[in-house]
Amino acid sequence: MSELEAIIDELKSIHDGDAWHGPSLGEILSDVTAEQAAAKPIATAHNIWELVSHIAVWENVFTRRLEGHPTQLSEEDDFPTVTDASEEAWRQTLAHLNDSHAKLLSAISNLADEDLNETAAGTDYSIRFMLRGAVRHSVYHAGQIALLRRAASLG
Repeated sequence: MSELEAIIDELKSIHDGDAWHGPSLGEILSDVTAEQAAAKPIATAHNIWELVSHIAVWENVFTRRLEGHPTQLSEEDDFPTVTDASEEAWRQTLAHLNDSHAKLLSAISNLADEDLNETAAGTDYSIRFMLRGAVRHSVYHAGQIALLRRAASLG
């Protein structure tokens, strides 16, 4: 398995596969309602909805950088505010997460292993470093979401 194949495999597993760290993001989110996603069981922490939006936003950033577009986020864009807490808006947020993830996997699939040493657009680090960071980013926030579920007594 090439390094790129391994990265893709890790990202797939974390998102909706057999994740090594515990339940995948898809499993964690499978029965979360809009009300639960918007809840603040820890007043000073981001809620599930904000974290899901944050993961999607960053997967879009990684994709854009892989496509050669230097992309930076404002603080406001980093953790988008939930302005509509309806079930339909929650379904759209989950669809956006899945779409962002699919686009990232597609962009990675267009790379060759030697591209990993190139500098990611708009950064001073390599594509390898960025993609390994993308893996860690997803695992980190999946863990936070799992803890928020427990804090809200969702299991």
